[in-house]
Amino acid sequence: MDEPESLGSITLASRERLDNLIFVVNCNLQRLDGPVRGNGKIIQELEAIFRGAGWNVHQGNLGRRLGSADSERSRCLLVRRMGENHRRPVSKYFVESGEYFRQNFFGTDPRLLKMVEHLSDEQLARMRLGGHDPIKVHAAYRAAVDHTGSPTIILAKTIKGYGLGEAGEGKNITHQQKKLNDDELQIFRSRFGIPIPTASFTTRPSNRPPMTAPKLNTCRSAASYSAATCLCASCAQHR
Repeated sequence: MDEPESLGSITLASRERLDNLIFVVNCNLQRLDGPVRGNGKIIQELEAIFRGAGWNVHQGNLGRRLGSADSERSRCLLVRRMGENHRRPVSKYFVESGEYFRQNFFGTDPRLLKMVEHLSDEQLARMRLGGHDPIKVHAAYRAAVDHTGSPTIILAKTIKGYGLGEAGEGKNITHQQKKLNDDELQIFRSRFGIPIPTASFTTRPSNRPPMTAPKLNTCRSAASYSAATCLCASCAQHR
C-alpha cells in the first residue's frame, strides 16, 4: 500500500459509486526486513485514507474468540492493547506458546488477564486473528456484497506465513521459504487436518479429494458463477 499506484485513483471508484468493487488488504504488519511503517497503527491509517476517499471500510482484526469479550469496556481494552505494540508485530504473540501469550500480552493488565482466565494455554495458542477466522472472513465479504452506493475495502489482520510453524510463521524470512522438511510437513499436515499418511511423506504426495467432495462442488459452483477458471486439479470440468 506504500506504492503510489495503490492509492492514486481510489477516489474514482467512490465517485462512480462502484459498489461491486471489493479490495482486500492483507495486514500482517511485516515487511521483508522488519515491521511495517507504523506497525499496529497502519490499519487505522489505511482506514482513514479510504474512509476519507468515500469507501466503505470493514476491519477484520480480531477472531471470534478474541472478539467475544463480555462487555464493550473489555473489547476496548483489548483493542487498545493490540495497538500498543509499536516495535513488535502482534503476530509475535500468536506464534508463541499459550503461556507466552498469556504472560506477555494479557499479563500487562489484570483486567485483560481476567478475560482469558477460563482458557487453557492450548486454547490461547489456537486463537486466531480476524483474517484467519473463516466465519469472520465470510461475514466481511457478506457485508461488502450487501453494501450499496460505494466500494468496500476489507482490512484483514493476518500472520505472515500462517500455518508454517517454525518453518516461517510470523518471520520475515517467509518470503524466501521454498521447502518444508519432513518434520515441518508433519506439523503442517496435523494443524490443518490434511489426510496424508506419514509413511508417504518421502514421495511428497498430493492430496486429491474425491470427485463427490463438498469442497469440489463449491469450486464448481463458484467457477460456474464467476466464469473463472477452477484451480482444483481434480475438477473434471476445468481440468
